Amino acid sequence: MAATFEENKKVMTEVLLKDEFSRHLGIEILEFEEKFIRARIPFKKPLLNNYGSVHGGVLYSFADILAGTVACMSGKFCTTVEGSMNYLEPAVSREYIYCEAKRVRGGNHLIVVKVKIKNDDGTLVDDGSFTFYRSPKDVSI
Repeated sequence: MAATFEENKKVMTEVLLKDEFSRHLGIEILEFEEKFIRARIPFKKPLLNNYGSVHGGVLYSFADILAGTVACMSGKFCTTVEGSMNYLEPAVSREYIYCEAKRVRGGNHLIVVKVKIKNDDGTLVDDGSFTFYRSPKDVSI
């Protein structure tokens, strides 16, 4: 029998909490639905580049983690096949950088997730798209 939304949400929340890299980034989940997640990371010095904005690699990782979390809400372990980001503005902020990931296609083998990253004042700084392979393996902690 397929896992329920609440069961998948519990597993994926635990996965995020146990993941050292997610903890290093300081990911804090704000909203979590079956096909959507919204989270934030703190605007802190270790995540900044030499120009005072959040490093592009940090932003890509943040987006990939959230997109992967939404993809795995299918109940199956998913792995990134392809990801692309459009860096529209420098990610500068006072306190937090926010990311939203929304599943836009959920097939038997491929899942597509769109992401948006914004700063404190709501300015869109990045958007992107990630494609995931949906494996036959159930998600687990």
